[in-house]
Amino acid sequence: MASSPVTTDLQARSGPAAWLLEATALVGVLGVLVVYAAPTLGQPLLEKHSFRQTQTAYTARIFHEEGIDLLHPQLPVLGEPFEIPFEFPLFQAGASILMDLGIDDDVAMRLTGLLCFLATALLLYGLVRHVAGRASALASLVAFTLSPFALAWSHTSMIEYLATAGAIGFTWSLIVWRESRRPVPYALALTAGLVGMLVKPTTAVFWILPALLYRPKSAASDRRRQVVDLRTVAVVVAPLVAAAAWTRHADSVKAAARTTQWLTSGALREWNFGTLAQRLDPGVWDTISRRIVFSIVGWAWVLVLVAILAAARSRQWPFWLGVASAALLPPLVFTNLYFVHDYYLAAVTPAFAALIGLGAGYVWALLPRKPLILASAVVGGALLVLATLDLDPGYWWRTDKANDQQVLPLAHEIGARTQPGDPVAVVGLDWSPAVLYYANRRGHMVPPANEPFAYDLIHDQGYRYLLVGDPSSAELGFLSRWKWVGALGPHTYALADSPTELPKSPFVATDDTDAVRAELAARGEPVEGGFRWPCGRPVRVPHGVKGTWIRLARAEQNARISVSKNLAPLPARTAVFVARGLAGDKPLTISCTGAESLTIVELIDAGRQVASR
Repeated sequence: MASSPVTTDLQARSGPAAWLLEATALVGVLGVLVVYAAPTLGQPLLEKHSFRQTQTAYTARIFHEEGIDLLHPQLPVLGEPFEIPFEFPLFQAGASILMDLGIDDDVAMRLTGLLCFLATALLLYGLVRHVAGRASALASLVAFTLSPFALAWSHTSMIEYLATAGAIGFTWSLIVWRESRRPVPYALALTAGLVGMLVKPTTAVFWILPALLYRPKSAASDRRRQVVDLRTVAVVVAPLVAAAAWTRHADSVKAAARTTQWLTSGALREWNFGTLAQRLDPGVWDTISRRIVFSIVGWAWVLVLVAILAAARSRQWPFWLGVASAALLPPLVFTNLYFVHDYYLAAVTPAFAALIGLGAGYVWALLPRKPLILASAVVGGALLVLATLDLDPGYWWRTDKANDQQVLPLAHEIGARTQPGDPVAVVGLDWSPAVLYYANRRGHMVPPANEPFAYDLIHDQGYRYLLVGDPSSAELGFLSRWKWVGALGPHTYALADSPTELPKSPFVATDDTDAVRAELAARGEPVEGGFRWPCGRPVRVPHGVKGTWIRLARAEQNARISVSKNLAPLPARTAVFVARGLAGDKPLTISCTGAESLTIVELIDAGRQVASR
C-alpha cells in the first residue's frame, strides 16, 4: 500500500526555524486554554456536575488533612466507615499535595485537573506526531484543546484527564518500545498503563488496541519487532490485572457496609453497561451523537471523513482503525453511562481529535506550498474552530454562577448550626457530597436505595443533626423515630430521644408527654384555653412571657406546623414549644398544613426553654 502524504509531510523540515515554529504553535494553543481557564480556578466546584467534582475533592481534602491512604480513601457521606472507593485515588493524592503547599482546596482540585488535561494534550500531540507528522499533530492538539468540551471540562475537579493521560502515554510508549526495544519506553508504558487502568479502566482499556495494531517502523527483514512477544503481553496484562485487583478490593469494602452495597460493580452492572432496550432506542443515540457533534467534533466532521481516506492510504491504517475504535466503542459498551453523563465523553475526545488531526494533516500535505494558500488554510482552520465554539456557547463559556445554587446556602446553614465534629444526616439530596464538602462535615446521606434501613441506622448511631433539602415538600414521617425534634434553620433539624440530648432549638415538637407534664407542672402557667385551629392559613395567638407550649389533642402524622420562614416546619405532635424570641412583643403567628384542622388543648407559658444542651 502506498504511503500517505501525511506520513512524510514536514518530516524533512527539521531545522531550527521549523522547530521554533512548532514550539511556538504548541505553546500558543495550550496558552489560549490556560488564559481562558485561569480566572475560573478559584470558583466553587459547582458549575458542572457538582456531584462528581466534590466527590473527588472531598477525598483529596481528607488526604491533605489526615495523610494519603491509597487503599482506604474516605468519602464521608454514607455513614461509617466513610469509605466508598471507586477509582484508585491517584488524582486525589496529587491534588492533596498541592493543598499541602498551601493552595486552596478548590483551586488545587481545578489546577490538578488542568495539569492532567495539559498532560493529555502533550501526549496526544507526541503520539500523533510520531505516527503522522507535525501538521496532523498540531491539528489534533487544536481539536483536543479548543473544543467546547475541553473549554468546559479541562479545569474541573475530575479524574477523567488523568485516565486519558495514562491511556495515551501507554499507547505512545508501547509503540516506541516496539520500535526500539529499549527499557525506558517499556517502563514508561508500564507506568502509564497502570495509571490509566487504575484510575479509569473504562477509558484506558480502549487504547490498548491502537498500541498493538501499530506497525513498527523497521526493516522488512526484522520481523522480531512486529511480533507480539511475552514482554508485550506482560506490559498489557499487568495494568489489567492491577485494575481487576483494585476493583475487587473496592467491591469488598463497599460490600462490607450496608449503605454502600448497592454501589458494588455487580450491583451497578446495568447502570454501567445499560440495557439492550437502550441500545435499540434511537433517542439514546441521538442524545450521545448530538453531544459529540456539538461539543467535540463540531464542523470538523468533514475532516473526520477525510481521515477515513487518509487512513486507507496510510501504512498505519490498522493503528487508525484502533483509534477509531477508541472513539466509537466506549459508548457502545457503556451505553448508559454515556447517555446519562456528558462528562464521560472525555474518554473519547483524544481519539476524535486524533482523527480530525489525521484528516487536517492529509489536506495540508496536498496543498500547494504557496504562502497565500497555506495562510488561507490556517485561517480556514481557525474559522472552523470558532464556528464550532459558536454551536453552543452556553455549554462552555465560563460563568461565576453555579448551576446548583442550593449547595452553598445549605452548606453555610449546616456550618453555622453545627460544630466541625458533629456528624450530619441528610435527606433529599441523594448522596451528592457537595453540601457536606462545603460545610466540611461528615455525614450520612439517604439516597432512595437506602431508605428502607438508613433512618434506623441514623437513629441508632446517635445523629443529632439533620438537613432536609426541601422540608416543605419532603415526607417527614421518618422523624417519628425520635421523641424530640427541633428546628434549627430553614432546612436543619435537631434530633434526640430526650430533652437533655436535644441541641438547643427555639422550636420543638415531641410526644414525650411525661417529660412535658413534668416541665409544665414545675414552671408552666396557662395562657389560653383550647380552640380549633384550621389549617391552610396562619393564625395569631397570645404567647407566654418566656415562651409557649402548644398542647394538641392528638398527634397528626401527616400534619406539620410552621412558625417562621427561617425555621423548618415540624411534625404536629402532642406538644410543641415555641421560644419567646421568635415573636418578640408581637402575637405568635402559627400555621399548619397536611390536615383540615388541629385541636389546641391549651397554650401554656413555658417558664423557660426546655431544649438545651
